[in-house]
Amino acid sequence: MELLRQVDIFDNQTDSLVQEVPIDSFDLETFKERFEAKSEDPYMYNPYEITSLTMDLFPKIKFDFEKYSYFIACYQV
Repeated sequence: MELLRQVDIFDNQTDSLVQEVPIDSFDLETFKERFEAKSEDPYMYNPYEITSLTMDLFPKIKFDFEKYSYFIACYQV
């Protein structure tokens, strides 16, 4: 089983998915700590919202929180 991790970007007005950005580097322990992942989700399979407190983990993304919502997503491929 291979996992694909990406940032899903949603339009705040329509709630439509507008972009998917692959995450090239994912250090599970760092992300679990920064996103305060629950013990019932040890591999961060559930979506986690990216905020101004965690956006530094994604230096390639230009964030606009007024227009968009950002989430870490995990999919099996």
